[in-house]
Amino acid sequence: MTPDQFISQLYRGSAQVALAEFPNWALDLLQQVISFDGAVWGTGHNSTQEFHTQTSVDVDIEIFNRLKETITINPIFEQLMLNSGSPVDMSDVINDHAFYQSPIYLKCFKPFGIERILSSMQVDDRSGIFTLLTLYRYDREHKFTAHEKTIQQQLLFHLLSAFSHRQFLALKEKTNSTASEVKQSTQLDKFAICDSAGIYHAVESGFLDIIEYHTGAQHHQKLPFILKGNDKNYSVGKLQISQAKLGDLYRISLHIKNKLDDLSDREKQVVAGICQGNTFKQIAKNLGLSPSTVSNHLYRIYLKLGINSRSELVQLVKY
Repeated sequence: MTPDQFISQLYRGSAQVALAEFPNWALDLLQQVISFDGAVWGTGHNSTQEFHTQTSVDVDIEIFNRLKETITINPIFEQLMLNSGSPVDMSDVINDHAFYQSPIYLKCFKPFGIERILSSMQVDDRSGIFTLLTLYRYDREHKFTAHEKTIQQQLLFHLLSAFSHRQFLALKEKTNSTASEVKQSTQLDKFAICDSAGIYHAVESGFLDIIEYHTGAQHHQKLPFILKGNDKNYSVGKLQISQAKLGDLYRISLHIKNKLDDLSDREKQVVAGICQGNTFKQIAKNLGLSPSTVSNHLYRIYLKLGINSRSELVQLVKY
């Protein structure tokens, strides 16, 4: 497979792959372009140097713990931090003779049969999120070539871009499936995943753009506001925030406040029904209300939004 074929298949196929399976699927594709015996793909945050996600292919997942334990003696780590996005071959950092007698080889790599290492780390200065992609070979004589390094650098960008798109596609799909949310919010909202301390685990660039512009918080690498306990919806200045639990993490979505945010939850449900093209009867049945109650809700919605018709409502929600 050529690099161009890889890129094409990566973007065309990513939406059909479950989010949890994406890293393994993408690495299987990559193996058809660059030969390797094992690989790791992990993401984390540079404030903690912890791996938030860990994917390994044909190498024991324990490798992540060894990498963390030996980070202070790993000569490739500093080079990765200094050359964000560029592939670094261990043999370019330390000569083979010294490497195969070094503590990092004996403690971290030899137990897994790893003899050759080609690694890349992408660090996002705005969010603080790092992504580590490392390819391993178990044959000491099978060195990575300069051409393979160039290919890895070229394809790393597309791997991260496709993965980020797949992450937030999944989040938006989940949001769209919630009947109580107004369609307009799902179109305009930008998303992030963070922990209880507000440290980003994944974030859309548009989310950071809105945060920086409306709060003046640049390069804080975490949410500039405190999560509101169990609250689902709240505002911070001009921002309308929605949060939901994702296990130990939180899904945060936000947009600039508008008139629709002043509607009650029930009114938003009615708006969603109208925008889906449903009749009063259909909306009433879905919400367990009478058609006349739906009509009364719609009348109050028109008053709050300063409009007079369904078509105006649909246009307002759309834009």
